[in-house]
Amino acid sequence: MKSLGVIALSAGLPGVMNEFIVSCRATEKPKPQFFSPKEFALLETVVDIILPRTKTPGGLDTQTPVFIDRVVKDCMSREDQERIRKGLRGLLEQNGRPFSKLGRKEKAEIIRSVDEKAFKDDAESVWLRIVKKLALIGHFTSREGMTKALNYVKIPGHYEACIPYKKGDKAMAKTFLMYW
Repeated sequence: MKSLGVIALSAGLPGVMNEFIVSCRATEKPKPQFFSPKEFALLETVVDIILPRTKTPGGLDTQTPVFIDRVVKDCMSREDQERIRKGLRGLLEQNGRPFSKLGRKEKAEIIRSVDEKAFKDDAESVWLRIVKKLALIGHFTSREGMTKALNYVKIPGHYEACIPYKKGDKAMAKTFLMYW
């Protein structure tokens, strides 16, 4: 089943990547194609918490939420689409307060809590595991993520069997497209 999922994702991915690349060149902010504007704003917040801007570009700089929107729309089952939507809607209210009105630390703590539950296979929180993996794929396969956040080695080129590592070096760039 997983192999069939990989094949299905691979078949749909070129179209998604094309839309994503076109949206990156756009001068105006791309509109979500799957998520509602409110859900997309929440997705942007979640991505910004997962991949914040540091010395390198963050998830919002690489338009990772746009990538996630396209993959969810074009490559995911209805069940997974609804799982992610339900999870985002679950963030709207936290302890009687709108999520958007919380401070950055509070938002990060809530996401961290959902993340812990997701990796303990909590059915209500597993949506974040999917979003997190898609965020990492989207970010690290973008030009900025590949060349500025990773130690990019252009291929094809000459083969170097062992590349020396110095403490503090960035990780080597490698793409592995799976979301589960």
